[in-house]
Amino acid sequence: MEKDAPRNGQWVLYYDGGCGLCTWVVRWLDRLDPFHRVQWVPAQSLEAPPLGLSWQELHDAAYLHTGRGRLHEGFYAFRKLTTRVLPLLPLAPVFWFPGMSFLGVPAYRWVARNRYRISRCRVPGFGAGPSSRQGAGPRNGP
Repeated sequence: MEKDAPRNGQWVLYYDGGCGLCTWVVRWLDRLDPFHRVQWVPAQSLEAPPLGLSWQELHDAAYLHTGRGRLHEGFYAFRKLTTRVLPLLPLAPVFWFPGMSFLGVPAYRWVARNRYRISRCRVPGFGAGPSSRQGAGPRNGP
């Protein structure tokens, strides 16, 4: 088994655990994943970047490891999740529609570049406000 490979058929999503927006999205995705088919791992919890990724790559985008060395970055990671997290399945036709990556990739990159600015909002459980620290975070293991 390769280092950092998904276990028991689980996929692994590496995300920025220091970003309020990222953490909020992962918290919701975790709730939508009752069969625990995805392991949600904040990049800050890693001792070394996985699978030959650099720290800069992990800072710039979320990465989904689906096994056998297959990595999906940013928009492609979330598109792939629509096939794994069952409540997201109705979104799959939109994400997989031919040409959608021409819109999705730049949109993802814009959000990723601006995520700390977006995270400053004061919605309870989201962003940089004191209320964002309430409640348990997502599972970090199987």
